[in-house]
Amino acid sequence: MHLAVTDQIRLTEFRRSDIDALLEYLADEDIYKCTLRIPRPYTRTDAEQWFSQLEEEVKQGNAHIGWAIRQGENLMGGIGLTPAAGQPHRAELGYWLAKPFWGRGIMSAVVATVCRHAFDTLGLVKITANVFSFNAPSARVLKKCGFEQEGYLRKNVLKDGEFIDSIVFGLLRV
Repeated sequence: MHLAVTDQIRLTEFRRSDIDALLEYLADEDIYKCTLRIPRPYTRTDAEQWFSQLEEEVKQGNAHIGWAIRQGENLMGGIGLTPAAGQPHRAELGYWLAKPFWGRGIMSAVVATVCRHAFDTLGLVKITANVFSFNAPSARVLKKCGFEQEGYLRKNVLKDGEFIDSIVFGLLRV
């Protein structure tokens, strides 16, 4: 499924032809430190395994709820929704944007588009997002899109041997 964000930005499926861009962008230290599930170093094997996992999910009828963020055919980042186990009314939002595209309002437009789609088409009632406490730009994106802070979780994540606080945000369908 493709979603238009702006005249120039759209959301599409990820493609194996994106692997070189993924390797370049996900090697960035700043992307790594702000994400939970992207390994470091991010290798071609990691990318191949991820695409194989996506393909297996589709075969099993568990369609991946995620999109590549593109300008034209060029990959800029990714965004996805992870359904809450046993709670079909809500999902958790996760995203990343390659550093050359930071600070342009792109992610705010992308998040708003995905949330509208999730409420209008997927029937979600609530979308949550967890942000590391030091990631103020991501928190600003969520607030700009109407998310409200619902909690502050101390030492919530263990990453690279260090405990990280996280902020929980929520957005309700109105």
